[in-house]
Amino acid sequence: MRVSGGRWRGRNLAAPKTDEVRPTQDRVREALFSMLLNEIPGCSFLDLFAGSGSVGIEALSRGAARATFVEMAPRHLAVLAKNLELVLPDASERAACAETVRADAYAWITTAARGRRFDVAYCDPPYALGAEKGYGEMLRSLAGCDVVRPGGLFVAEMKCEQTPDETEGWTLCRDRRYGQTRVAVYLRNGEGE
Repeated sequence: MRVSGGRWRGRNLAAPKTDEVRPTQDRVREALFSMLLNEIPGCSFLDLFAGSGSVGIEALSRGAARATFVEMAPRHLAVLAKNLELVLPDASERAACAETVRADAYAWITTAARGRRFDVAYCDPPYALGAEKGYGEMLRSLAGCDVVRPGGLFVAEMKCEQTPDETEGWTLCRDRRYGQTRVAVYLRNGEGE
């Protein structure tokens, strides 16, 4: 798995050696960041169900000012920490732009994330969990707790057969398929659109 663009382009990243994590394929990541090209520079990026951190690291590589990585599994967090150290060997620089949080993403949004605001939130839960819960609850929580700013984006990665949720307060602005993967991009309605 490699960083596909930006200042760390071509850097290899580690992936957890488990079936519980399905790292976003390089071509899907590249297509995603092509869609978000103008949104990433200077943004505050939230990577939910971060796994190896490849998507948040890609955002930092392409100019995001800050990334917060939310992951529950300790062994996935260990791989994420290794990947962050690889691309940001200076501890003070790493602390300034990358934060890792061990938490359940759904619970974190409604508790610890209150009072924080992100420009772009990316969510890639295990496909079974994403299919079971859908993304409506996540979208309502992100807006209700004001975690994604009005005019900000939410990106959901899901299995291609899953239909993106329609949720009040959000507009589905992109819906693309890449093999077995579907990427849905939502815009939070309100000021700054």
